[in-house]
Amino acid sequence: MSADWEAAYRASRYAFPWHGRWREFSLDGDEPRMADLDRSVTLITAWNPGSEEKPRAWNVAANARLLRALVARQVPWEPAWGGSLPGVQPAWKEDGFAAFGWTRAEALRWGREYGQRALVWLDAETAGLLFCADGRFAPCGLRRFV
Repeated sequence: MSADWEAAYRASRYAFPWHGRWREFSLDGDEPRMADLDRSVTLITAWNPGSEEKPRAWNVAANARLLRALVARQVPWEPAWGGSLPGVQPAWKEDGFAAFGWTRAEALRWGREYGQRALVWLDAETAGLLFCADGRFAPCGLRRFV
């Protein structure tokens, strides 16, 4: 896995709702883990598989397929997003989903099915990047924005 991709993902901004409030964070900090999580949170999208840019209409349709699969398999989910940090150019944002309760193995299966290079995976003990090609988990520190 390219160290450049890992650095790019660490230095991106992510968000998901938890008990009615949005949590915004990056994976390049040294703040404590999210110890109040009572189950795992996986941030997943179907946008830009393999981190290769696709047209917006393609991404929206791919995310709609992912949403239908989450609903059909009765996965607890909320909307989520990932994007560039303020001031980073070119700016980008991808809509996605926070899937709750997946093991890392389950998250890997979903990430691979939707062609993702990496997923954000969090629980009360750790936060990090789960690389879909080789299953490697890269623990990360948090930097919170909200």
